[in-house]
Amino acid sequence: MRREPYRRACTRAGALVLITVVAGCSGPPRHSGPTAQPMPQTLQADSVASEEFGLLSGGGWAQAWDLWADSARQVMSQADFVRLNTECRPVLGVPYVIDRSVKVDSTTVRVAWHRAAATGSSTLIYQAGKWQFVPDPGSLADYRLGVDKVVKQRRAADGCH
Repeated sequence: MRREPYRRACTRAGALVLITVVAGCSGPPRHSGPTAQPMPQTLQADSVASEEFGLLSGGGWAQAWDLWADSARQVMSQADFVRLNTECRPVLGVPYVIDRSVKVDSTTVRVAWHRAAATGSSTLIYQAGKWQFVPDPGSLADYRLGVDKVVKQRRAADGCH
């Protein structure tokens, strides 16, 4: 007979939990105003940066160039980027590590990275419905010199492998 009060208490508690769960899941949506346009996610920008860096450290030059923003593509063609990295191959297999990602505004994300002892930062911009990679300003300045000059500079600095 001692178990009966315990069973009633458990049944009441279970019913209360069930009512709470059902009540919490029913009713109109909590936001009934106009639907806002989705904002680009920095997570997506980080994913593009990771893909870019993976391609660069693995020798996927053409595919890495494909992720570039239009403004960067105008600085160096895909064929020249592949030629540059083929004639003066950087060290392969050393991963880039993203140290932090900062949302500058709704269309710009900056990522700080390191690769062995080298450090840097790069920008990703949201254009035409997707995140695109922008090489750092120093790299873009080098690319403007043309493949032959950049290869010559890198070889002089013992930067080709």
